[in-house]
Amino acid sequence: MLAVGLLGVKAGGAQQQQQQQQRAEDDKDSKAALPVEQVIASIRTAVAAKPGDVLAVEAEVENGKTLCEVEILAPDRKTYEVEVDVATNTVVELEEDND
Repeated sequence: MLAVGLLGVKAGGAQQQQQQQQRAEDDKDSKAALPVEQVIASIRTAVAAKPGDVLAVEAEVENGKTLCEVEILAPDRKTYEVEVDVATNTVVELEEDND
């Protein structure tokens, strides 16, 4: 009976480890902290691609890449989201934000 109990604990431990691993995989798409210089460079790149006023900035890791998402209010009064790859400081996506 004791052996079964210990196996149950080990199995539970394995299950807990598997759950932690799954959470780590889910966190691959998570918020990121960046040095201010990288944030400023990303904002400049985004505004060069879509001129306007910056409404919000968010840094996150998506599929292993660190991205800086810059929300811009353009002169046409539309809102755009510009994603900048922080490592290369290049725009990887520019889309109108319809939210």
